[in-house]
Amino acid sequence: MFKPEMIENEKDFSCSQGHNLPVVTIALDPNISMNQRLLCTECLENTDLGAKVVGLKKIISLIEEGQIKKMEKVQYLVTSQIQLIEQLHCLVDQMKSLAIQQFDQSISILKEWIQSLQQKGQQYRYSFQEELQIMLQKQNKADDQLQFLTYEIQQINHCLTSKLHPKLEQFNTFKGYTKCKELLSNLELSSQKFNKSQLQEQGFQQQPNDEKQVIIKKHEIRLKLIDQSVKQLELCKVIVFDSSGSIMISTQMYDIKVWSFLNGTIKLVKTLQGHTSWIQCLVYSKKQNSFISCSSDETIRCWQQMNQTEWISSQPYQEHTNFVRCIILNQNEDLLFSGSGDKSIKVWRVDFNQNQLTFLYSLDKHNDFVTSLSLNQSENQLVSCACGQNEIIIWERTENDQFKFKYFVKQSIQEYGLKVKFIKDNQFIWITGGKQIDKIYVFELEQGVFQENQDKTIQLTKNEQIFDEYCFPIIYNKERNLIIVRHKTYIYIIREINDGNYKIQDQLNCNTYDIYGAITNNGQYLVYWDDKEQGYSIYELLNQ
Repeated sequence: MFKPEMIENEKDFSCSQGHNLPVVTIALDPNISMNQRLLCTECLENTDLGAKVVGLKKIISLIEEGQIKKMEKVQYLVTSQIQLIEQLHCLVDQMKSLAIQQFDQSISILKEWIQSLQQKGQQYRYSFQEELQIMLQKQNKADDQLQFLTYEIQQINHCLTSKLHPKLEQFNTFKGYTKCKELLSNLELSSQKFNKSQLQEQGFQQQPNDEKQVIIKKHEIRLKLIDQSVKQLELCKVIVFDSSGSIMISTQMYDIKVWSFLNGTIKLVKTLQGHTSWIQCLVYSKKQNSFISCSSDETIRCWQQMNQTEWISSQPYQEHTNFVRCIILNQNEDLLFSGSGDKSIKVWRVDFNQNQLTFLYSLDKHNDFVTSLSLNQSENQLVSCACGQNEIIIWERTENDQFKFKYFVKQSIQEYGLKVKFIKDNQFIWITGGKQIDKIYVFELEQGVFQENQDKTIQLTKNEQIFDEYCFPIIYNKERNLIIVRHKTYIYIIREINDGNYKIQDQLNCNTYDIYGAITNNGQYLVYWDDKEQGYSIYELLNQ
């Protein structure tokens, strides 16, 4: 059984009086600070207590019982899904002799699946102090950590289903195929039922699922659908374009696909292989026919075009110790910044001519995995955000051209976000990523510090059912005054109307969670992949 782990060590607790005696009692008074609630034997003798006190062991036990009950829900979900996966394992193993190589690969996927689910359940941790605060104040708030854990389990299921599905499809006439599909369907249904039960516990209401639509009013930009004929069953998480808009790069799980792009139509040119896990981000050079990729395999690669159909990869560069989730280049394209699940930002020297990177130094201040990076136009400041509350950091370039930690940006809400983007030297935007708040917040430089301008906050379509995703970053096209924001099931077209105020011009509801895309550098075309269409949708952005 999964067992939650308390972050703090009981032996490290000390009273506010500095008596150097073990803490034995907790004062249940929500109006005093956390440290003042911790009492040793000498505190009990010398302090006039007006609040109820409870033994430390007792309160630890009560909190631990609550955490165990939460983990029982996750345990039930993981156990039931593992049972279904093990049934899949047995069926695939029976068919193994008919196609040894394909089914051996399928079995490896299933083992990876089980291991990923088990590891996810074992990562659950909680804070004694935070849980005590919730208990004392009798807060009835949504358990974001549990919600995010179940969301990540669903993402694992989605990813591994995408890997397994094409292998099984090759044998759709075999006995046992129908049963495999049934088990995969049951697996998805069990996740949906569990998630629905959690939503009902927290009083969430299902929102209507409108048909996919483009909301077009009397705006300066309208979207015209060009093509949806190119299909791809496997997940695509990233799309980028070269500077001319004639080459499009996308992903297919571990692979990179190179397409020719002409007048809103795409044609596959080449599939590139090298990464050994999901590709998370791509960045294309605006000066050369080269791009850089990063992956869940913890590595970064440079890719250089040799001729119309041939590309070469650099060695895999590994300085991170977890998924590499985001990368950006500076304007001169001699520096690369990479953010990772190891909570760090790495800075690299780039040499596209030699198709290589050189690691320079690390920026380490975040408390959770880094999901988004952006340089201001002067490139003397870097903003980053991580998947946690109050996790926006400003880094400043020093005289020796190295970036150093400046400060955490103060926020008015306790919510995490996954995407941040500088729009001007003195302004950046940040998007909420949780279930409770659906807004874009604008931060502006005031007296040398970035501060939230609440008057400029942009309300997005409310959706309390799902989290946002970081793999479709904010796109800003200065020439056309365009900001493209993907948030939950929507893609928004936003423009500045005056003095740093912004307005949503159009929005496209894709009615699905998995949406990943980009626009051409001239802002003429929007291309995205989504799992509802299971293919690429190409729109032209027209001036009305």
